[in-house]
Amino acid sequence: MATGRTVGRFEALLGLVGIIALVVAYGLVTGWNPLPGFAAWLRNATTTTLSNPHTPWVERAGDEPSFAAVTQEVIVVGGGGSVEARNPVNGSLLWTYSVDWAAVAGDQAPVVVAGRVAKSGFDVIDANSGARLWWDDNRDTVWPYANMVLVMHCPQDFSCTLTAKDPRSGKAMWQVPISGSGRSSHGLGKPFASLVPVASKYAASLAATPQPAPAVIGLNLDGDLHVISTTGRELRVLHVKQGQRVVVANGVILTSTASLRSGNCYYVVSGVDAKSGRALWHDDGFNIHTSTDLGCDQSRDPTGAGRVVLATDPSGRDVIVDVGNGDVLYRAPAGAHVVATDGTFVLVRLADDKTLRGVSLGDGGTLWNRTVGHSALIGIGPAGVMIADPGAGRIVVAEPDSGRAIIDVASSATVLGVGSATVLVSIGRSYGPLPFVVAPTAKP
Repeated sequence: MATGRTVGRFEALLGLVGIIALVVAYGLVTGWNPLPGFAAWLRNATTTTLSNPHTPWVERAGDEPSFAAVTQEVIVVGGGGSVEARNPVNGSLLWTYSVDWAAVAGDQAPVVVAGRVAKSGFDVIDANSGARLWWDDNRDTVWPYANMVLVMHCPQDFSCTLTAKDPRSGKAMWQVPISGSGRSSHGLGKPFASLVPVASKYAASLAATPQPAPAVIGLNLDGDLHVISTTGRELRVLHVKQGQRVVVANGVILTSTASLRSGNCYYVVSGVDAKSGRALWHDDGFNIHTSTDLGCDQSRDPTGAGRVVLATDPSGRDVIVDVGNGDVLYRAPAGAHVVATDGTFVLVRLADDKTLRGVSLGDGGTLWNRTVGHSALIGIGPAGVMIADPGAGRIVVAEPDSGRAIIDVASSATVLGVGSATVLVSIGRSYGPLPFVVAPTAKP
């Protein structure tokens, strides 16, 4: 009985081998190749549905993506050791590279700055064609922007040069010598000493699409803050004292000084003009949340955007403060919390924990209210107000001034990248675009 079953299985195996041989022979004679069709079937069978209504296309990255730069001409997606570019209209693959790290620079004709795998240096690649435009073979540090690529080269201890290069040609626009130790830094540079987004969950999504370099930056080297104009001049060097946290925001040097008295932390916040060194204001009533609740050690940069910083006033209410003069532009209601700002608008979650309010910083007036879930991720960027609500299973993008939805879909995806008219969403390795389904209101 057992012998019969063995013979039957052997005969079945021979039959399968014979069928495969016939298929291979047919392909050799006729030129027919079944693999592309099978690959397309497999891709479609494993495609993830990102939203309902569906995205115009869905593609899978080689590695799970961590960022996406969304422009009108090209979408660049990177993460996990690879970077790839796709056509925004149909999602077709333009090119792909293995990288150590990657970031996007440039404006109308964007480029990808790609760190080499297991080698020093980086290559700058045309985002549309994948052609290498220029390169750097040194162990340098890079900060990419829309209007320049900043490169710090440190050939010796305490001797560095910061160079601004044209994103496409690599031609030097200006150079600034820096007396500081930056040799331990290389690759994609750490953020400059600046305000960080209030909505931290959206920080990577918003930062991936390049923005113009700030007029003034703050570069931390060995505890000293080098304040540098991005027209090519070092303005001053600050020796940051113990108990201080210093950032540069909108051309203002913003300093929080903490002191411990009777077991409590007390703060003084001040603003100084970065170019002239003139004191602008100081206030001992604001806490800009640079310390943890466990002590006065200021290990975090303050949150905000543009010309405003988020603080707490002596009554414990969230306030938005103008970094230029210390004026309170907006004070949240009791129990409410600011969850996002772009420097022009503020998003506030009210004390009931379910109402999201849009506020204009022009006059502090309420623009709109909207119901959101407790676990909703909220941010604001060039596309508008972004609300990813996993509890409700929806993604909404709304105009910041009116609250009108320009995207409203059923989705459990996360926002991977943000453009001016498209939001790129992802689940695992799958991603696709959500274009505006309602045209934004024309601005006068």
